[in-house]
Amino acid sequence: MSGLGSILDIGKEALLAQKYAIDVVSHNISNVNTPGYTRQSPTLMAKDAAPYAGVMLGRGVTIDEVIQNADSFIEARLRERQTLLTAMSEEEVYLSALESIFNENSGRSLTAQLTDFWNSWEDLSNNPSGMPERNILYERGAFLAETFQELYGDMNEVLAEINNVITTGVDKINTLLSNIADLNQQIIQIEVTGNANDLRDQRSSALTQLAEYMDVKSYEHEDGNLTVTTGRGYILVSRADAYPLDVDGDDIIWRGSGTSKVTITDMIAGGKLGGWLEVRDHYIPEYKADLDSLAGTVIWEINKVHSLGAGLEGFSSVTGTYASSAPGVAMGTAASGLSYYNSIQDGSFKVWLYDADGNVVDPAGHTITIDADADTLADLVDPASALNSIDPAHLTASESGGKLTITASGGYTFGFSSDTSNVLAALGINTFFTGSSANDIGVNELLNSNKVLIAAGRVSDAGEIAAGDNTNALALVELQDERFSIQRWTYERGSAATSTNETGTLESYLQSFIGSIGIDSQSIQRARQFNAVIVQELSETRDNISAVSLDEEMTNLIKYQQAYAAAAKLITTAGEMIDTILETV
Repeated sequence: MSGLGSILDIGKEALLAQKYAIDVVSHNISNVNTPGYTRQSPTLMAKDAAPYAGVMLGRGVTIDEVIQNADSFIEARLRERQTLLTAMSEEEVYLSALESIFNENSGRSLTAQLTDFWNSWEDLSNNPSGMPERNILYERGAFLAETFQELYGDMNEVLAEINNVITTGVDKINTLLSNIADLNQQIIQIEVTGNANDLRDQRSSALTQLAEYMDVKSYEHEDGNLTVTTGRGYILVSRADAYPLDVDGDDIIWRGSGTSKVTITDMIAGGKLGGWLEVRDHYIPEYKADLDSLAGTVIWEINKVHSLGAGLEGFSSVTGTYASSAPGVAMGTAASGLSYYNSIQDGSFKVWLYDADGNVVDPAGHTITIDADADTLADLVDPASALNSIDPAHLTASESGGKLTITASGGYTFGFSSDTSNVLAALGINTFFTGSSANDIGVNELLNSNKVLIAAGRVSDAGEIAAGDNTNALALVELQDERFSIQRWTYERGSAATSTNETGTLESYLQSFIGSIGIDSQSIQRARQFNAVIVQELSETRDNISAVSLDEEMTNLIKYQQAYAAAAKLITTAGEMIDTILETV
């Protein structure tokens, strides 16, 4: 009877094993559309043999374990490529937005505004005494300045949006880290005696989502614990402990155990966070710096020529638009605080004084000599020398808030010419634009209130101002064809900004700058498309290994069903054998 009992026991175990296998197949079938689910397979194993009647006989089958059909290498490669893909996708989105900001097909484009500005100077050169031309010139100058400011402001808006999504992204990362830590604890506890494959899928899904936000590495230990680190090795999750990230200004901070903190901003290369940081810390600063270089050159070159000219009448009072933070320091040095201190050089300029009837007071004019490395703003307004020594009764110069103010009294006026030192333009005297960058460029408010001061002509060698003189307007028109050395900037995350000088016209620099934005955008787009193909191929490979195939599962179902039926038949046969024996007793 013990032999028949063994048959019954083998049949029972076979029934249970095949039923368990059918349960696994059913679980696979029911999760065929579940995102992140990994196909499971039962591992059947023959039970150890036992002695019977002097021989070793098998004792049937048992379920050893239920495994997940996954290839860790493929999973890691897929996660790595998905990290790169999401980074490039985010970069593509924001670079496309930046490219649209500099849309050259718009009538409000920077190229169109710059062209209109040059055309206005040409119109004024054709009628140097005309007020309509001056009004149009002022408005077009204002439009040009406004366009620079709008472009700069639009990039700042993109920057602010990126900072917002970075904060939100870090919050999401911390939530995922906490989830992974919780799942770690559950898996470790369950797998002491059971199977936690479904929890592993949840953890793998959370890890995949985490990899979409930043580049990470993971290592699974024998007890089921998953350690997650940043790409550079800082631990994010270990067992039930999560080490969250913080946003501190522009920095991403990793918080370790205790009070340890590390800035990892420049170490994050992949995922959405890496893409956002790349746009924020590389592309936008670079574009802003190049736009500033162009705006600063436009401002300076226009102002330098404009400061040499004269309008339809002299000045009764003028205040510089640039302030020195240290009036007692040489104007040609950085310590002076002047925006264009490095353009001041040794030289001189002439001041012309006119009486109440407009006659030149001194036909020789008054020459003010400048030593760039020695003369200060305080020297220019010294009561006993320089500007204040020309005609103390009718012309005074003073400094307030670091700005130079020159004032004529008694109906007198004054003008300037022959500035070889560039000090007038550097102080903002008789200039067209204000500011020194795309962010603060504007048109001199003095010209808005008195457009006759727009300098189309120049003071003659005898000190005369002729209404029909277009010398200065022509010189300004010619600027559009002159070649300048303008800085082009390069920003790389984790490195100091560097620059090179690009020689060309203002328009060629602008086209090169705008073209670089398009090239960057297309480059990222191509890289994203290439990575998308690789991700697709890896996904298909992963699905071939890990995804549920209904055809395969139906085949397995039939196989296990037949085995179940055979096990049941075995028990039935053993029962009939027992009945036969009992009948013969």
